[in-house]
Amino acid sequence: MKTVSAALFFALIGTAAAAESCPDELPGKVELDFGLAFHYGILETDQALCGKLVSDTEVWVGFAAQPEGKKQMIDANAVIALPEANTVQQYTLTAKSAVGIVPTDSQTLTDTTVTQEDGTTVATFKQPLSDNGLTLTSNNVYLMAKGTSNNLGYHAGRGFVSLDFETNVISSSTGSTEAPMTTGATESGTTPATEAPPTPTPPPSSASLQKIGSVLLGGSLLLIATLTI
Repeated sequence: MKTVSAALFFALIGTAAAAESCPDELPGKVELDFGLAFHYGILETDQALCGKLVSDTEVWVGFAAQPEGKKQMIDANAVIALPEANTVQQYTLTAKSAVGIVPTDSQTLTDTTVTQEDGTTVATFKQPLSDNGLTLTSNNVYLMAKGTSNNLGYHAGRGFVSLDFETNVISSSTGSTEAPMTTGATESGTTPATEAPPTPTPPPSSASLQKIGSVLLGGSLLLIATLTI
């Protein structure tokens, strides 16, 4: 017979909800006549824009935003997908040339992907609605562009589009799991049913488990025990 020490971890999960991912299917779509579409939707729970750029050719693709009434490329906040580098990142457009495409100091995109298959390019991202000094709304001016190759440079196709954030809202996929809180009686005056008491948890089985101590760390209970075999 020998004695070994074992650390048993029992996680007490908090109620805080994790950030929600963008779904594959997005409710909104705008399309330009040179083979570039933008699918989008608003995640109200996360206050974020879910975006998907789809090109009918294998090229770099981009999406950008300007404040209301500013219909120009210069100073726009852009999201550019570079397939060969496998990156979807944020840039500030300071000039109409490659040297004027400057990565932003704060990269806040999540859920980023860029893939090419069967002659097409698909790039996805999730962007906070309040981002890098610009608040994204239906009133902003939005730009779309795609290149002539995977190398960032001249864009063969570009154009301005309008987005509707109010209509194209993504419903939460998680939903609340909490039961409704009840008081003494319902509105109709009937008494709510009483729940059965929980079934007690059976004690540990034949192994001799001696509790040494417990430590509460940030919502998780660490139980250190000595197990005699």
